[in-house]
Amino acid sequence: MNFITQNFTSVLILSINLLTTLSYFLVYTNNGYKKAFARLPMLLQKIYVAFFVLPLFLAPFFGVTKFAQSSQLFTIGGSAIAMIGFLVINLSFLKIGVVPSIKHDGELSTTGVYKIVRHPIYFGTIVMQLGLTLANQSVITLLYLPISTFLYFFMATIEERDLVDSFGDEYKSFQKNTKGKVIPLIL
Repeated sequence: MNFITQNFTSVLILSINLLTTLSYFLVYTNNGYKKAFARLPMLLQKIYVAFFVLPLFLAPFFGVTKFAQSSQLFTIGGSAIAMIGFLVINLSFLKIGVVPSIKHDGELSTTGVYKIVRHPIYFGTIVMQLGLTLANQSVITLLYLPISTFLYFFMATIEERDLVDSFGDEYKSFQKNTKGKVIPLIL
């Protein structure tokens, strides 16, 4: 059996994330699609967001190929890291809601977790994915982690164009004062 066959379920789950992310690029870069999406009931918007995030959190549990032999250190450390990511995501949601990037009726958030990184929901998702990957020692999700990080960085770059248009100098100042789009001080 080859690597892909052994990890078919994880590959399938991560494919859902990839397809949803690609569709997001289509929706977000087309004003007509973006407006149509904003008119959808909030429940459908939240389901769409779930297709971004849930595959990243589920795939580590289905990876057959492991990079370590069931180490408690990976399990405990990864679980702690995942909890930190979960906390960052929830603090972000409390501040701006679950579908913030397409809904433009809010104010610019620059406090709390937004002082640390400009897109803390993406950061929290990456951290939680890393933690779950370590806890489950999943090779396939470890290999996908740089891909999802790049996709979140690219999404943040696209979103920041609209945020500069919406908030002007206020957002430019926020960019200057808060280093890091998706990873504090780094990326």
